Amino acid sequence: MIRRGLMTMCAAAVLAGGAVAGAGSADAIPLPPLPNPLPQLSPHASQVALIKSFNTRSKAITAAIPGRIGLSITPVGGDEAMNFGTVRTARAWSTLKVPVSIAAERANGKKVVADIRPAIRASDNDAAERLWASMDDDKTAVADVTAVLREGHDSVTRIRSSLSRPSSYPGATNWTLEQQSVFGAHLPCLPDSSRVLGYMRTVESNQQWGVKTMRKRGVTTAVKGGWGPVNDATGKYVVRQLGVVTTPRGAFAVSMAALPSSGSFEDGIAMLNRVGGWVGANLNKLPVGGC
Repeated sequence: MIRRGLMTMCAAAVLAGGAVAGAGSADAIPLPPLPNPLPQLSPHASQVALIKSFNTRSKAITAAIPGRIGLSITPVGGDEAMNFGTVRTARAWSTLKVPVSIAAERANGKKVVADIRPAIRASDNDAAERLWASMDDDKTAVADVTAVLREGHDSVTRIRSSLSRPSSYPGATNWTLEQQSVFGAHLPCLPDSSRVLGYMRTVESNQQWGVKTMRKRGVTTAVKGGWGPVNDATGKYVVRQLGVVTTPRGAFAVSMAALPSSGSFEDGIAMLNRVGGWVGANLNKLPVGGC
C-alpha cells in the first residue's frame, strides 16, 4: 500500500511536469506507462493460518478434556498480541507473584531475595504474603505493583486488595490474557527482572506444564503458574501460565489459561500441556522480538 502510494505520487508529479513542459513546446517528453499495480497481500495472512491451526487443535483438546482454553502471544519488546481460543480473562492467582516480586525487590533490595526464590520457584504463598507485606501497607503495595505493570506496558489491570470494594485479595485480580502477554513481552526488558526470570527458568515440578514441557534445542522457557477457584461461588479451578520463550530467532511471551468443565487442577494442567505442545510445533511461525 505504501509503495503504491509513492508510485501514484511520482506519476502525478510526472504528469504535472509533462503538462508544463509540453505547453506550447514541440520537445515535450512522452510519459512512460504507469507500472502494473502491486499485488495486495494481506498483512494478517500468517495470523489467519495460525488461528485456523489453533482452532483445529483446540477442538481436539476440548473433545478429549471438555472445557475452554485461551492463549495470547506477544513478541518480546512489542505491544501487539495475537489472541487464540475463547478464554480472554481470569483471576491472576499466583502469576501475579511475578510483578509482586519485582516490586518488593525494588522497595527492599536484597533482603527479600530469600522470599522471592520460593515465591517464584515453588509458588509459596507464605513467601508471597511476606513480599506483599514488605511494601508497608496495602495502599503502597498496590501502587508499587501497579507501577511494575504499567512499566511492563499493561495499562489496564487494577490490583485487588483489602482496599477494593468489595474487599478482596491480590490473587483475585482479573488479569486478561492479552494484558498479561504484553506484560510478559516487556518483562525481560525491565531493569530489575533478571532475578525473577532466573527463578522462572528453574521452577519446581508443581509448575512444569504448558510451554515448560517443550524440549527444543536452543529454546529456553521461563514460566510462572497460577491456579485457584474461577470465582468465590465455585470450587472449579482455572489454571494459568505466564511465560517467556526464547528461541534462536528471538523471544515471545505467552499467557494461557484453561477452564476445564470438571473444574479439576489436573485437567487444567493437561489442557495447558496440549496448548504448550501447539506452541512448540509452531515455534518457527510465531512472532518474535527482543529488547
